Formats: sequence, structure tokens, C-alpha cells
Amino acid sequence: MEVKRFENSPTGKLVPIDVEEGGRRVQHVAFVPAPLPAALDLEARTWSAAVNAAHHLGRLDALARELLPNPMLVARPTIRREAVSTSALEGTFAPAAEVLSSEIDEDLPRSQAVTEVINFIRATEQGIERRSTLPISTRFACELQHTLLAGTPSEDWQTGKIRQTQVLFGPYKGCSVLEASYIPPPADYLADGLTAWETWIHDDNDLHPIVRVAAAHYQFEALHPFTDGNGRIGRLIAILQLIDYDLLTEPLLNLSPYFEVRSDKYRHLLREVSIRGAWDEWISFFCEALSAQASDAESRIRSLLAWRENTMEMLRANRVKGVALTVTEKLIEFPTLTVKHISKAHGVSPQAANNAAHRLTQLGVLEEVTGRSYNRVFQATEVFSILFRSPDRPEPGL
Repeated sequence: MEVKRFENSPTGKLVPIDVEEGGRRVQHVAFVPAPLPAALDLEARTWSAAVNAAHHLGRLDALARELLPNPMLVARPTIRREAVSTSALEGTFAPAAEVLSSEIDEDLPRSQAVTEVINFIRATEQGIERRSTLPISTRFACELQHTLLAGTPSEDWQTGKIRQTQVLFGPYKGCSVLEASYIPPPADYLADGLTAWETWIHDDNDLHPIVRVAAAHYQFEALHPFTDGNGRIGRLIAILQLIDYDLLTEPLLNLSPYFEVRSDKYRHLLREVSIRGAWDEWISFFCEALSAQASDAESRIRSLLAWRENTMEMLRANRVKGVALTVTEKLIEFPTLTVKHISKAHGVSPQAANNAAHRLTQLGVLEEVTGRSYNRVFQATEVFSILFRSPDRPEPGL
């Protein structure tokens, strides 16, 4: 860690650490962030960025409530898109199609990368449900981290618990503590730091709620309370805070795709808060992410609903009835499916489910993507394209 850069930090302090490395003891220092302040002296343009982000979130939320009979119609695939991107930010790359296929049919082969992404989906759904009985807190974060790492190579005796060992960030995996670019607090400082973090989240203060989410996210990442999964859990908590602060009613927003393509800047700006108290730069960046992703989500929702309306009209024109229609109505929520899934979800026989899949494939609504004669997987290709396209990619069919 470039110690001199952190020596005069206005947001924390350096403390000595003693770690074992290669059979010898190494003395160095770690950064301990100070508790978050009740007020932040921010530039006018930063406050303006927060207001603008809240405006875009409000538009997105209103659109969802106005146009969607059930917000989970879009929230479910949004969660899966977030899972793919937030995992990619941490170096776990799993194709979205493989994730969705594996999720609906547990008999399909599942790679380690897919397992980690599906674990994030489960952690997200757990967090949404758990909010009704447990507020965002250290215990809440520990429960989510336990779910996130279950059955992965990272699962160990510290899973689901605040770490008791030292961690560090460096230019490569396994680098020396002396080469580290950032060293989070020693374990002894985490209990107090996290208690202050969760108290601050729920305290009433005059800060704009989006500023509070951005600041709380920085603090969680600076504390780095777990041996693994901090980034994914921290970004998930940020989305849940937006819901807690009544900025969204459902998890309709993907933050991680924005950060994924700007990962260097994302990490740099978080670090700059620790080094020189660069709150304006970090919070403005966070607000830009919210505004951009809210607009992107709004565009996707409109595209998805237009696709469904046009497709249903085409099916009726071709005199399609019964289960094929009900399957199509839910393709936004379940763009990847199997005959077994159709049969179970719609309460029909395997033969009826197979007939529906065949008819929808004939009409180009579905595409069989495995090439197999058994355990076949069908995909609504246009829905999938809308859900997982890059933000700057033209919308299919528009």
C-alpha cells in the first residue's frame, strides 16, 4: 500500500498490522475509515446530481407501477442481469443463458461460475424477503454472504461471519502485503466500524437519501468485513437501501452493468475517498450510474412490453390458444424454459407442454438452443436480447 497517500486522509487513519507471510512476520499498516459524518460539505453540482438521479428513479418506479400488472414481471429478470454483471465485476464470468437454463432445471450440468451467479440470485431474493423482519445491518449482511458463498470454493469457517483474518488488495492474487494497493482494517476494528455503519444507515439526518446510499456503499467497501463477496454484497445492499428509502418499490435497477464497464474508475473513486476525502467525485459518479441505469431500465421495460403486445397479437392472428398463450405472457419473466418447466409452471401434461413449445418454436417466438432431442432448452431470443443487450446497443426490432 502506498502509505504516504493515506497518511493525511480526512476520512480515516492508518494503524499498524503484523501478518505472517511466507513463514515470517511482516509489519505494515492498514486503513481504518472513520465513522460516516452526519453532514457532508458537497458541491452544488453533486447535490444536483443526486436530485437528478432521484428524478430518474421516480420515473422508472412510476412507469413500472403504471404499465406492469406485476412489477416482478421485470424485477425477476433484472435480478438475474444484476447477478451476471456483479459477479463479472469480481472476476466470475457466466453466460446469462447458461445461468437461466440451469436455474429452471437443476438436472442440467452446472459450472462453478454458474453456481456463484445463482447463489447471488438466491441472496438477492433472500434479502428482499428478509427486509420485512430484519433491517439492513451487520447480521443482515452476514446472512446474505453465507448464501452467496454456499457450496463455492470460497466457503470456509469464516463464511457468514465477520472476518477474523487480514485481507488486502493488490496488483495480482497472492501479492505481498508490502505490494498491496489497499489494506482494509484489521479484524479488531470491524465490530465498531460496522456498528457505526448500520447505525448511520438508519439515523435520521438531512442528507439526501441517494447521498446516504452512496456514502454507505463506500463505507462498506472500505471496511471490507468479509473474506470474500464484499463487492457483491455491498452493491446488493445499495439496491435494497434504495427500496428502504422509498426511491424504488421493487429491484428494477441494475447498478453493476454500469460499474462493470467502468470498473477501474469505480474502484479508483472509492479509493480516493479514503485517500483525500473525494466525496464529490464518488457521489457524482454514483448518481450518474443511477440516472443512466434508471433510464436504461425504463427503455428495456418499454421494449419488453411492446414485444409482448406484438407477439400476442401475432399469436392470436395465427389462432394460437391455450397454454402457448399463457407461456408467452410470462416470457418476459421466464425467457428461458424447458418442457418440464412449462408443464410444472402451467399445470399441464408434459405432452401439452411439448406441443406448446413446438408451436411457439414454429412461429419464431422460441428457439431451441441445445440441439438435443432430450433435456431441451428453449429461449425467447428477442426477450433475451432486450434484457441482456449492452445499453448502447440498438433495440431489436425498433
